[in-house]
Formats: sequence, structure tokens, C-alpha cells
Amino acid sequence: MAKERILKGIAVSKGISRGTVFVYETKEIQVFQTSIPGIYLEREIERFLGALEKTKQELNSIKERINAEIGSDFAQFLDAQVLMLRDREIIATVKKRIKEEEKNAEYIYHDVLDEYAKKLCASKDQYLRERVADIWDVGNRVLRNLLGLTHSSVVDVPKDSVLVAHDISPSEAALINPDNVLGIAIEGGGSTSHTAITARALEIPAVVGIENLMAKIGNGEKVILDGNRGILIKSPTPGRIQFYKGETKREIEYQKMLSPYCELPAKTRDGRQLDISANIEFFVEYVHAKKYGAMGIGLFRTEFLYLTRRGNPSEEEQFRVYNELAKKMKPDPVIIRTYDLGGDKIFSDYHEANPFLGWRAVRVCLQDLNFFKIQLRAILRASVNRNIRIMYPMISTYEEIKKANAVFAQVKQDLTKEKVDFDDHIQVGIMVETPSAALISSHLASQVDFFSIGSNDLTQYVLAVDRGNERVSHLFDHFHPAVLRLIKQVIDAGHKAHIWVGICGELAAVPLAIPLLIGFGVDELSMSPVAIPKAKMVLRALTVPECEEIAKEALKFRGAPEVRKYLSRMISKKFPSIEGIK
Repeated sequence: MAKERILKGIAVSKGISRGTVFVYETKEIQVFQTSIPGIYLEREIERFLGALEKTKQELNSIKERINAEIGSDFAQFLDAQVLMLRDREIIATVKKRIKEEEKNAEYIYHDVLDEYAKKLCASKDQYLRERVADIWDVGNRVLRNLLGLTHSSVVDVPKDSVLVAHDISPSEAALINPDNVLGIAIEGGGSTSHTAITARALEIPAVVGIENLMAKIGNGEKVILDGNRGILIKSPTPGRIQFYKGETKREIEYQKMLSPYCELPAKTRDGRQLDISANIEFFVEYVHAKKYGAMGIGLFRTEFLYLTRRGNPSEEEQFRVYNELAKKMKPDPVIIRTYDLGGDKIFSDYHEANPFLGWRAVRVCLQDLNFFKIQLRAILRASVNRNIRIMYPMISTYEEIKKANAVFAQVKQDLTKEKVDFDDHIQVGIMVETPSAALISSHLASQVDFFSIGSNDLTQYVLAVDRGNERVSHLFDHFHPAVLRLIKQVIDAGHKAHIWVGICGELAAVPLAIPLLIGFGVDELSMSPVAIPKAKMVLRALTVPECEEIAKEALKFRGAPEVRKYLSRMISKKFPSIEGIK
């Protein structure tokens, strides 16, 4: 009997699955050098251009399927791949070298792509390095068409499979069938890879970054994939199987018990109404938001619209996504966060030693006003639905809000002159995620209609802890008194200025934190759609006076462990029905 082995990776999509390994392995394409007589060189170039055209047709066909089954914004990366097929520099170089070297198209094309990919691999920018997969995804399709080879596909994955691969190309990731694929384990990739993004959108458990995975596992092996803990267990023991059977059964029963809360209002036991909204990254996730009972979209991250292209999305492309999302969620609100990534993601020649503290988010927008205005125009045009709100991220100074609002006002004037309709009363808010913004929130409140506290970044910046750094991540704790006091200060400042205050970081979905946040007076909690039923269940067990009493005492402690211990004790005492789900 094979010995059990636990392979560790990075959890990128939650859930547990048990199935049979299907190793998805694309064989390396063998390209040989062949001399082409001069009289046939033009025909060789035509053969190359024909392969490009055939590949373009294949990608457009895949895009049509994704548009129909998953959503248009999810297929945008294919536009970037089609653009690569039209890359004038690559095409011109290949044609020139075929003529000069009198060699076959597949050999020259492979060599040109290899040089291009090596330049990206040498980049310090993780995003650019990850795009090498795009280059070879497109390139290998072209090479197969040149060589007359068939394409292997994840479409062939049988039922009850855990899909194992070194990596999965973006166009293949989009073809994963959740009816057949129970889990995904990848040797490469990160949380921003297309495979991780696809897995989360399809709610398939996934673990990536498993070192030497392909050398450690084989086709047909029985495995358990734990997307909660970030591990893949090969040849699990009977005891391990029994444990996970129990855990899966408990999870199914738990979800069944939570199911009715999707439809119930988000009210405390004594009648206080709270808005519970969904954080989403892709248009398609509005389905999950509705399914789990969200009262709107509290955070729509727009970065994916930029990351799936070689260039930036046009105003029209953005408008279509924002407009369609607003229509799908009517009459519930949709809060669109403006661009929130570092400058290195849009300007490939720009690199920073510490992007968390550098040129990112609103700082990029305020230095590239044309870039900013395109997004603002698209959002305003979609606001004709009268349920869109806008939110600026990474605000750290009063002047940034003033300048952002001035640009917004200018865009409104431009649209008015063009006789383009929009919601002139659209709410404008900011994410409070820097210590400076929290500390001067009483001043910032006069310039906006709402605050949304980004607890993840606020905690990271307050505690000076990079939570992605395993050596210090244990210091990252939302329940640190310094973080809690700032959250309370922001809520108080917002209410004093008569604006509403929400929380859109991970803390919003932590059951242990919900009584505390209610006690602080928060108006809205925004979280991953799947967390909403549990949050509603917790909320409906609470009373505001008891939460206020708990919150007042919690601020007196010196450290996060004391706060957690106190909250656990008080919840057990005052709200026994939610004990055990903390």
C-alpha cells in the first residue's frame, strides 16, 4: 500500500475535494530547423500568416463560449492573446528572418518567441513574469497549427477528477468544467494566475505553488485536495479519508443549515437593519452575490479589466461591464472601486522596491489624469442606472480627495456638454486603509458620502506587517487594539459628519468580530458572497445594547490575544447560539 504524503502549497480557492488525479500535461512541441529554397520563401510566410489567422479563429471561438457560459469580463484575457497574434514587431521579425535565413516558419517563430519570453522572465515584476504563460499559450497554438498537430484540452478531463498540472494556460483554464473537475492542484502559479482566478469564480477548490508536484504524483492516484489549508494529500490513509468525510459532511450540513439565511433580512434580534454586501472581482460573481443574499455589491474590484489586457481597457469596454453589472443588481447598489494596483502593472518599465508603499492606486490615477478620466467617464455613464456608487482607494491625504473630486467634477462637466446622461447625485466615497486617513477621518468626512474601511491594508500598515511574509505574518491580527481603536474612530467620525461607514476587508466576515463591529456602530459589512449567510446568522442572534457593552470593554485590552479571549468568553455567555462558529 502506498504511503500517505502531504504536499504543501498556497490555498487560492477554498473547499475540500476527494478524487482521482488527472495529470494534464501538454507534450513539448518538437521544432526542427529546415532550409527553405528561395522560390518558396513567400509561400512559407503565407503559411505562417495562415497559422496566425487559424489561431485567432480558435481563440475567438473559445471567447464566444466563455462569454455565454461565464461572462464577458472573464474572457477579456483572450483579447490580449489575440493582440499578441497581431504584434507587428513579432510578425515583422519572423517574416524578415524567414527571408534572410531561409529557414522554416515554425523554427523562426519559436526562436523569436523564446527571445521575447526570456526578456519577460528576467523582469523583476511578478505580473510580467506570469504573462510568459500567455506568450507560450498563444505561441504553442500557432506552432501546432503550423505543424498540423491536434490540441490537448482540459475538456477531456473525466468526472470526479482532481486536475493536476505544472501550469494551465489561460485559454485552457477558461475551459475547465466544474461538473468534472472537483479540485485543481498546480505546480506553478500564484494567487493572481488565471487558474486561481478561474477556480475562485467557478467555486472549485484549488491549491497552487506545490513544489515539484509533477515529479511527486501520477495519473490515477487517489488524493484529497484541501483548499482551506493549502495541501494536497496523496494516498490518504483510511483514517485521513474518514476525517475528511466527516469534515465534508459537516460542511454540507452546515451549508444546508445556513441556506435559509440567504433569504432572511440582515437584522439584529432587536431590529437594527444592517447592509450586508458582496465583494467581487468579476462580473460573473454577481450570480453568487444574489444566490447568497447580498444586498448589493460593496466592493467591485476593477483591476481584472486591466490585468487581462496588454494595454488598458477602453472607456467603452469598461462601460459595458459596469453598466451590465448595475442592471443585474438593480435596485441594489454597486460600489465600484477605481483602479487599485501599483504603477508597475500598467507601465512595464517601472519597478519599485516596495510597491505596497509606492506608486499605486489613486496615486497613479492622480498623476495620469487621462487614464483616470477614462475610468471615471465609464463609471458615470453606467450610473444612469441610478444604483452605482464610486470609491477611491489608498487615500492618505486630504489633498488627494480634493484633487480626485475636482477631476470627477470636470468629467461630469464634459459629459454634460456632450449631452451624456448620468446620475448627478452619485455617491462618492473612499476606502480608509491607511493610518493617516483613519487619523484625519473627521476632516476627510466632509468631502465624501461614505467611508469603507479596508481592514486588510489598514491592519498591515498600522502593524507594519507584510502578511505575505511568512516570518512576520503571525504578527498580522485585525484584533490588535491599535487597529480596533482606529476603526472605532473612523466610524465615529463618519457618523458625526452624517455619512455611513462600512467595512470591506476580511474582518467584516469574521463571526468573532461582528458583535464588536455592531457595537462600534458600523452600517455595512461587505464580504465574499459565500460568507454572507453565516454573517446573517450571527447578526440575527445579536442585540445592539449588548454589542455596545462588549465593544466598549474590548477597547480596554492591551493585545490581540486578550481581545480574542474576551470576545470568545462574552459571545459564549451572551449569544450561546453562535458559539463554536468563531
